[in-house]
Amino acid sequence: MASPPYMSSRSPPPLQHPKPTHPAYPPPEPPHTPAQSTDSSPYSQAQRISQDGYIRYSSPPVGESSANVSGFSAYGPGPQTGVPQGRQGYPQNVTPGLQPQGYQAMGAAGPGGGGFGAWGGMNDATAQMGVQFGKSAVAAGQDYVEKNFTRYLPLQLIKVSFSVTNSYVFNKLRLILFPWRHKPWSRQVRRSAENGAMEGWQAPRDDINAPDLYIPTMALVTYTLLSALASGLQSRFHPEVLGVSLSKALAVVIIEFCAIKLGCYLLDVRGGGASGVELIGYGGYKFVGIIVTILVGLLGLGRMATIGVFVYTFGANAFFLLRSLKYVLLPDASVSSSVTTLSHAQRSRRVQFLFCMAMSQVLWMGWLSRV
Repeated sequence: MASPPYMSSRSPPPLQHPKPTHPAYPPPEPPHTPAQSTDSSPYSQAQRISQDGYIRYSSPPVGESSANVSGFSAYGPGPQTGVPQGRQGYPQNVTPGLQPQGYQAMGAAGPGGGGFGAWGGMNDATAQMGVQFGKSAVAAGQDYVEKNFTRYLPLQLIKVSFSVTNSYVFNKLRLILFPWRHKPWSRQVRRSAENGAMEGWQAPRDDINAPDLYIPTMALVTYTLLSALASGLQSRFHPEVLGVSLSKALAVVIIEFCAIKLGCYLLDVRGGGASGVELIGYGGYKFVGIIVTILVGLLGLGRMATIGVFVYTFGANAFFLLRSLKYVLLPDASVSSSVTTLSHAQRSRRVQFLFCMAMSQVLWMGWLSRV
């Protein structure tokens, strides 16, 4: 009797797994490719271009910096260090007709190229023309400012007014506070070395009687700060105090300047007069006496002491203006040949106007001293 198959002592044959097989040919070309290259495999090169213009790119090598693979450096005209020749953004054997649009324009921005080529339609000649045009425009603007702006604002005279020395500042402050015994009050004339003709007045650093802008400007700033300090000591300070004090001071200087110019126009003052910058300097000297009055009030010496200091500083400033503005309203005929002889009535009217301007200081100084 035959035994069943599973009872047989013969073992079954071993299992055999199928061996993997690879296609003998490369994978087909991507769809919509009109033709195929003559190469046998599309992966035989890192990147290849078909005859019909289809560009195939390969992935960057491992460890390659992303800055060399992407960005503007990929458009450089030559190979980069550390990158294989066939691994750059565009192959070296690309024909001119197959280069992507903008390749040549962007190539100028690469290593060794000028930065202007990165912009379409701009080259070195265009950039140079733009630079020359800009220089011409700046030069024309400077000429326009010098011819028109300096007509109303004499920058050279302002620079001279601020060019002072320490000795001048000390002597000028002493003259403003103690003008009683000062002589002479006439300004020094600057004459030409060739024919001795009058060219103008001496600079403040060379003439103690010449007005400047340094002391009035510093006095104006000091007055503004002292007003804020006095308000703070009285527990009524607020940020608007600085602006209000400065606005009041500037308004007084401008009103006084306009009054002097109007009086000179109505009185027909010609020749030997002062410029607008010098008149503003004369109007700013009053802040020296105002500062002294405010300091005495802050020291707490009493109301009578403050009033006495105010009266003295007012008198000193009025006397200083009477003697300083005399050459403006009553010019000396020996200084300038353009000065005409004044009649008794004309001289009397000018003296009265000068006296009124000096006495008006009590109003301005009294108003500004109340802080």
